[in-house]
Amino acid sequence: MRRALPAVALLAAALAAGCSSDGAGGSGGPGGPGSAASDAADVGWSPCDGLDAVQVSRWAGQRMTEQTGTADQPRCAFTPVADGGPAFDVNYLFFGGGLDEAWRTMGSIQGRVTRLAVPGADAARLVVHARRPAVLVTGFVQSGGLVQSVNAVQLRPYDERRVVSATRRLLAALVRAAPERP
Repeated sequence: MRRALPAVALLAAALAAGCSSDGAGGSGGPGGPGSAASDAADVGWSPCDGLDAVQVSRWAGQRMTEQTGTADQPRCAFTPVADGGPAFDVNYLFFGGGLDEAWRTMGSIQGRVTRLAVPGADAARLVVHARRPAVLVTGFVQSGGLVQSVNAVQLRPYDERRVVSATRRLLAALVRAAPERP
């Protein structure tokens, strides 16, 4: 369990750390991984641009707050107002190799992996890992060279169907609001 699940976490972390405006699929542009925050700030777009707390609240079945971070450290997250609700963190990476190539490098994945058909997306995957203490859901969606991810978690007692459904809706919304392909 501990060996396979980190592959999803590693790809999600790469998406979070690798926000790049160079479009070349690198990890943070010419300055390397350390310049990711400044590169992300230069993009002029955020996955949160196409989302809002009211919409995510409806999908999650709980009132949510949106966290967008700062200009220097952008963030896109939705957290529950009340204890016990799910939390969603959204990240992205401009990656020339695409989701299928990244997926092949991940190795074994713990949880149920599903290929999704998301209108407008080139590729999409969903990983659901439900265990006694929590449900973890990670979704990936690719539009051109843009790969976006949603990491969702809800502690017990959790509503797996609701968290999966909300994550799928978030992926679809991300594709609809994605910037134009170059």
